[in-house]
Amino acid sequence: MSGPPKKLTSMQMKFATLFVYGEEGIPLSKTEAAKRAGYSDAANEGSKMTNPNKYPLVCAHISNLRDEVRQKYGISFEGHLEELGKIRDRGKKDNRNLAAAATTEIARGKVGGYYIDQKIIRHGKIDDLNLDQLYERMKTIKEKNEKVLEAKKLLEFSEESESKSKNMTVKLSPPSHKISDPDSTS
Repeated sequence: MSGPPKKLTSMQMKFATLFVYGEEGIPLSKTEAAKRAGYSDAANEGSKMTNPNKYPLVCAHISNLRDEVRQKYGISFEGHLEELGKIRDRGKKDNRNLAAAATTEIARGKVGGYYIDQKIIRHGKIDDLNLDQLYERMKTIKEKNEKVLEAKKLLEFSEESESKSKNMTVKLSPPSHKISDPDSTS
C-alpha cells in the first residue's frame, strides 16, 4: 500500500472550488458541487470528500479556498462579530427593521465559513465539565482535525515545491580549472 495520494485530482479541485464559491454566485450543496465536478455518484462522493479522514487533501484545499475568500472580502471573525453587534445596537436604538442588514452580514459569515450547517445533539453544558474533561474534549477535537492540518501542510509544501521547480533554471558552464587526481603521476 503506497499511502494516501499527495496531489488533488482535477475533479477534486473542481469540486472544492464549486463547493466554496458556488456557481454564478449561487451556493451549491456538496451533492450539487460533486455532480457539476463530474462525479457519477454525486451524493455519496460529495459527502465523502468533505470527510477529513477519507479525503484530507480535499478538506485542506477547501479550507485554503475559504481562507482566500475571507482575505479577499475582508471577512474576519472579529469583524463579523463587530458588525453583527453594530446591527443589533442600531436595531435597538432606532427600532427599525434591520433584518436585511443582519441577513446580509450572516451571509458574509457563511461565505467566510463561520457557519456550518450541522445539527449537534448536546448532553450537558461545557460549563458542567471539569478541567480534565475540557482537556479531553479539546484533545478529541484536535485529533479529529489532525489529518486536515497535515494535509494543509502537505498542500503548501507541494505548491511551494511546484512553484520553485517552475522558476528553477540550470546553467551549465565548462569548468574554469582542471582538477588534478592525487593518485595519478604527472
